[in-house]
Amino acid sequence: MSRTEDVAREIAVLMPIIARKFFLKFFESVKLTQTQIFTIMTLADKAPCRLNELAGIMDITPPTVTGIIDRLEKLKYVKRIPDTEDRRAVNVGLTAKGENIAKSLRTTIRDNWKDVLSKLPEEDQENYLR
Repeated sequence: MSRTEDVAREIAVLMPIIARKFFLKFFESVKLTQTQIFTIMTLADKAPCRLNELAGIMDITPPTVTGIIDRLEKLKYVKRIPDTEDRRAVNVGLTAKGENIAKSLRTTIRDNWKDVLSKLPEEDQENYLR
């Protein structure tokens, strides 16, 4: 087995563990599902956007994304915004509450990575950056 295959196998084992460590506590603290968080994070990068565009980015059907947005809107994380160019279309974007969740998750991820990387020797950290 090649070194690349060994590293790929190790990453495949470690990624679910790291993801659980990074995200589970956060999901529990904000009482949102993974899909709701993924939607908020996608909107943090792409908003405002149309529901069909969001569905395409998230690789889910438009009716599914509509349901997710309906629930997040009730929780005041997202808002619907009339499209200025097409009166029939509606865009969706984050509220201040949604932006705060996205910022908080990014901070959590960064802090968790700092914790993980701080346990590695500096040389290994440099190799990671390559």
